[in-house]
Amino acid sequence: MKKIAHYRRSHGPNAGFSEKLAWQLSKGPATGRELAERFGITLRELNRLISSTLRRGGKTLQVAVSNPVRLSGNAIDRTYTLVRNPQRVAPQALPSMVINQGNDRSEEAIKRHRASAKRRARLIASGIYMECLVGSAVCESGHCRTNC
Repeated sequence: MKKIAHYRRSHGPNAGFSEKLAWQLSKGPATGRELAERFGITLRELNRLISSTLRRGGKTLQVAVSNPVRLSGNAIDRTYTLVRNPQRVAPQALPSMVINQGNDRSEEAIKRHRASAKRRARLIASGIYMECLVGSAVCESGHCRTNC
């Protein structure tokens, strides 16, 4: 089954806005007023939607914006131009999760760990390793066990 591009996957009231914007701008540059009229929304809503589209970095859609022009009141209008056609951009894989950052694998550390393991094995065999006995059952030989 073919995957749907990431900019088409939302289900909100403005779902597919980037795609609609790309379709309108593929016909040629347009002002904010023209686009708002085509989409049936106010200029303020259009500016909010386009600013959120531009803020995302233009991974799927790149739009060039002209300098703002003040209209009557507090309205601001710009001319929008399509720089590059939309492309499907797959998200990057997350880096592998590091569980133990203090995992020391140097030669010195390996020798130290092996020496402590030998010491533990000797103490367990003699039956005097106390960490082993705390909270677990002990069999006849004195070794730790959980299920015998």
